[in-house]
Amino acid sequence: MTLLRSAVADIRPALSWQFFLLVAAVLILPSAYTTAISSDYALFGEADVFTLIMSSGIALVFPLLAVSIYALPFSNELSQRYIFYTRTRSDIGRYIANKLLANAAMAAVFFFFVAFIPFLWAFFVDPALGLIGPYRSTVVGLSPSEMGDYATTLHTFSQLLSAGPWAYGIGYSLWLALNGALYATIGLLLLFVVPNRFVALSLPFLGYHILNFATAVAGIPQYSPASVFPFNVVQFPIWVPFMPFGILLALTGLLAIYVWQNTRRLDVLL
Repeated sequence: MTLLRSAVADIRPALSWQFFLLVAAVLILPSAYTTAISSDYALFGEADVFTLIMSSGIALVFPLLAVSIYALPFSNELSQRYIFYTRTRSDIGRYIANKLLANAAMAAVFFFFVAFIPFLWAFFVDPALGLIGPYRSTVVGLSPSEMGDYATTLHTFSQLLSAGPWAYGIGYSLWLALNGALYATIGLLLLFVVPNRFVALSLPFLGYHILNFATAVAGIPQYSPASVFPFNVVQFPIWVPFMPFGILLALTGLLAIYVWQNTRRLDVLL
């Protein structure tokens, strides 16, 4: 409980006007832009609208957004040698744990709403307002009976639509929240290991796109880190995206252990 209260206290300084401006832009602009250009696309229902929103530029800058929420402001503390004065007054292990928890919590909440707000817009708000439409009622090659299952076959995670839109919206939003917290954690841990903070914060972004390219060339795009946003590839079983996630989680755990065991030797913490 003490750790949780400390993490909450660490979150407050990061809640600047720049942060809220970033949140507003990421949550509002994709849905607004998609609504504006929707007439240029053949859309067959709410799931298509959500897919179009989430296929925007968010996927390209996902790791940068993850590290910008908390790790980027925190890097200023490291560059100003704040930890040098902090470790004389508090346990350095608890200090790092507080930062990691605050960082992961902020990223998870942020990315949950990055998916959940477009979901609400596509499935509930827009149908009530009627801004997008009318939807197409037929797909070439699909019979009327097959059209009923069309939305559940769009991409990985759309299988959840068979259990209802809320299962899909909340399920995918939680998935994005988990990945956002993971990438944010990687960025923060790298700040303790890599002396140059700009390099440390850029590595998740570079690794994300390099591995995305490598898996595409290898013909296994379903195992790409970009499967966080599965909207541009064919549908795979829901367990498939958890394979690269699990590998990345294991590597993050090893990095966390390294930082934890070397808190008294890492230059940035001295």
